[in-house]
Amino acid sequence: MEQTQQKNFLSLEEYQQLEEETGERYEYHDGEVFAMAGGDPKHSAIGGNTVTILNQLLREKKCNVFNSDQKVRIESVSKSLYPDVSVTCGTVERFKEDTKAITNPVLLIEVLSDSTAIYDQGNKFKYYSNLPSLQEYVLVSQHEPLVQIFYRETYTDLWQMSWVEGIEQAVHLQSLGINVALRELYLKTEDL
Repeated sequence: MEQTQQKNFLSLEEYQQLEEETGERYEYHDGEVFAMAGGDPKHSAIGGNTVTILNQLLREKKCNVFNSDQKVRIESVSKSLYPDVSVTCGTVERFKEDTKAITNPVLLIEVLSDSTAIYDQGNKFKYYSNLPSLQEYVLVSQHEPLVQIFYRETYTDLWQMSWVEGIEQAVHLQSLGINVALRELYLKTEDL
């Protein structure tokens, strides 16, 4: 006789309590909870560089830049996720049932690692695209100076994709109206 393994689903309140009690970060997928894996030094350095660059370039704008500790809630699909970088402009909106989660990023950035690249490029993007505020989703390669940009067209609500490749290039972030040099994103990461 075949045995089936029964999954234990957590309510949103139980999930919040788990994070509070353990001090760990977990993704929440409609009741299922998954521990967040730690990144390697290169992944962390690229993420840190990205936050630093965006903070510098946005210091005159009413935008907030968050690192990978910031949770993003996508209520329409009952997901709570942790992007590597998120940016809000204007008032930061928090999820009423979990005030540690924001709901209105205009830009989300993921640094691709070997273990998460397929998820970040596929289902995670699909989940994020349910955020009405989201205008741009950016994937940064960990292994080479390569950035993939998905931008939501305002009038059609369709996503356009482009690539920027090469250390001498810069990526234009339409959602923020700024350019980011790949040389800066990958600063001091060649030996990591």
